[in-house]
Amino acid sequence: MRTLRLTEARTATHTLTDDQAARLARLGMSLAGERRWWGSNGTDSDDSPSVFRLTKLFGGSWRVEVGNVVGVVGLPDLTIIVEPKIGMQHFMHLLARSNGMPRVDSSMTSLEAALGLQRVIIEWFVGELDDLFRRGLVKDYVHSSARLPVVRGHVNLVTTSRQWLQGRVLVDCEFDDFTETTPFNQLLAAAVSQSIRSPAVDDRLRMRLAYFARELPPASSQARDVDLERLPARYRSYKPALKYAMDLLTGVGRSLESGDHASGTFLFNSAAVAEDAIREVLAEALAPMRVVKTGGRRLLPAFVSVNPDLEIGPPPFTGDVKYKIGDRSWNRQDLAQAVLFAAAYKSPHAVIADFAQMEVLHPSLKVGDIQVSRLRWAIGDGTDPEDSERRFAESARAHIEQSAPNLLARL
Repeated sequence: MRTLRLTEARTATHTLTDDQAARLARLGMSLAGERRWWGSNGTDSDDSPSVFRLTKLFGGSWRVEVGNVVGVVGLPDLTIIVEPKIGMQHFMHLLARSNGMPRVDSSMTSLEAALGLQRVIIEWFVGELDDLFRRGLVKDYVHSSARLPVVRGHVNLVTTSRQWLQGRVLVDCEFDDFTETTPFNQLLAAAVSQSIRSPAVDDRLRMRLAYFARELPPASSQARDVDLERLPARYRSYKPALKYAMDLLTGVGRSLESGDHASGTFLFNSAAVAEDAIREVLAEALAPMRVVKTGGRRLLPAFVSVNPDLEIGPPPFTGDVKYKIGDRSWNRQDLAQAVLFAAAYKSPHAVIADFAQMEVLHPSLKVGDIQVSRLRWAIGDGTDPEDSERRFAESARAHIEQSAPNLLARL
């Protein structure tokens, strides 16, 4: 299988068959799920509801434009890996700090096993459980033993005689029970039980897992001993779900590299992941100040809406997360937007968070009565994500303390 590597928010030309291009366009529409496709870099006027934009050229070549998305797409004889523009280490670090959930599809491919992307495995697992429940769980004869008041199946005469001599009129029986409590269903239940406690799932996914937990038989500690390579024919439809269940129970995730572990298609809205992670980092750095997503405001009488990404307070400082790679100088459009947000919220201080490989020449500017600070998340070769987070948090706290001396100490 051929592997094609793309970088988000960029356009590239590659050779695709007409079938692959058509499938990619359909997947782009199904994964978008909105009229204006999520992951857009905001520079396009076309409202085409697709994560990918394809233009046919000549000689089998296609121009492929990708928005702000990161993930893997499985096509016939082709795996497309969309890499983050800020580097894989930094993106995975931000993903771990965010609550971002992927859009998934059943189109299959194969990836390398790794420690990350557990939430993707859970999404695939839940999708396979949906399919199994639509078909109905398989029942089977399971050998059981119990102490009963009536005879059932084979009677263990020795232990039953002891019961009677002790005055307990009970029968030790061994029998085959036709039930859903099979080792395979118990393995699924064990994976559901573990997944529902995972911090990687959101409320939507947790509700679906809770439903499966109610409908499946109780989990068993012996369920992990099942042989997935020798499944009976009647359990053939269980194989994908069981493989994902074993991955979850053993802590096996995926990486954005081709490998031999079955995987589905998934894409993360990388801009949303970055915004969520930055908000979490700032909330820790500026505690006890609150850092939340704003509800937005409207400017009257024209009803012009303003929606900064961050509200920091009290007082109501505003902030915006720019998922782009900046340079040493200020972007005038970003600066103007930050000043507009601050003025709308009557904020004396505005924050712009972005990503850059070089130090910012002047990280703080005064625009009228509004102080604007630019917080840089350092990326590039040799940068450590944890070190970038630490320096980003220290810079944020320093800028807030400079703008409002002793504010953090008073809270």
